[in-house]
Amino acid sequence: MENCKLLHENVFAYVEKDLPPVLLQQLDKHVAECAECAAMVADFKSVLILLEEQKSIEPRPFAETRIMQGIESRLEKRQKSASSVFGRILQPALISAGVAAALTIGFFIGSDFAGTTSQYSQNEEMTESVRSDLNVPEFMTDDIIYFTE
Repeated sequence: MENCKLLHENVFAYVEKDLPPVLLQQLDKHVAECAECAAMVADFKSVLILLEEQKSIEPRPFAETRIMQGIESRLEKRQKSASSVFGRILQPALISAGVAAALTIGFFIGSDFAGTTSQYSQNEEMTESVRSDLNVPEFMTDDIIYFTE
């Protein structure tokens, strides 16, 4: 039992043969006699072999680039979704405000000219006064060309 505890504390050094020769011989004898410790050492050696094999595996080409692109694309999607929510709310509000402003400006411009007479009605009045001054019958003025001043 005492040797089991000693082996558990020094299993890595035992497998690597990095112990004093006297202690190494003592643990060799214990592993030969104790089935549990022999199984633990065998498992530990298989894990070390597996780790050594994994070290020799080369990563796939451009793996880092693909991973970084995936991260960046997910970040961009989050930013776009945040801005699209803002755009879906703000854009209609801005359009509505613009239409309201245009209608208000149009109303004020139209009300400024509401009291004035149009150019056409002024031409009518001038034509009528000239015709009456010259005593021109009305049937002769059907094809009058209107001139502006």
